[in-house]
Amino acid sequence: MRNSDKTREKLLAAATEVFWEQGYSNTSLRQIAQMADVDVALISRYFGGKLKLFEAALTAGLYWPELIDPDNDPIKVAIAKYTASSSEDHKFSITRMIVMNASDPQVGDMVRQTLFDTLVAPLESRIDGEHGAAQLAMFFSVIIGASVARHSLLMPGMAEVDADTHAWQLRYLIDAALQFEISEEPKVP
Repeated sequence: MRNSDKTREKLLAAATEVFWEQGYSNTSLRQIAQMADVDVALISRYFGGKLKLFEAALTAGLYWPELIDPDNDPIKVAIAKYTASSSEDHKFSITRMIVMNASDPQVGDMVRQTLFDTLVAPLESRIDGEHGAAQLAMFFSVIIGASVARHSLLMPGMAEVDADTHAWQLRYLIDAALQFEISEEPKVP
């Protein structure tokens, strides 16, 4: 691998960590350069500036081809991703990126649009029926909410359970979300 490729990868990894941890607006280019152990001017050289570096980190973070692959069950893929041992360190998770940046006035629109374009839109055709959009929204809500409850809020009953139990919890919540139907009068259990 060439030095330029290594430098670009170091910058992208450092940017991902800092943007996901602190959010776009709270991150400086100096922090990223210092973490990557490179000169700050290289960010402009390789990415054209902070916004383009964020966009590259966002695009890489939302690249989840196995979720939208029509040969894969998106529910099983999501459960596997969020219960894998590597997901226990949620420091760099896409969930954290969404929570930290979706409401940011500078990049929030980009986060929402990229999420829609890369994950939501490709899955829309796979969830049939008149309530498909609501069910898909609830699917993503479950994934994001369960991740926040387990890894950020450390909710008892979810934070300390083993991966198999957490997989069962996610399956239960996702199945409930995908059974959602809009009716004229909501049915309260």
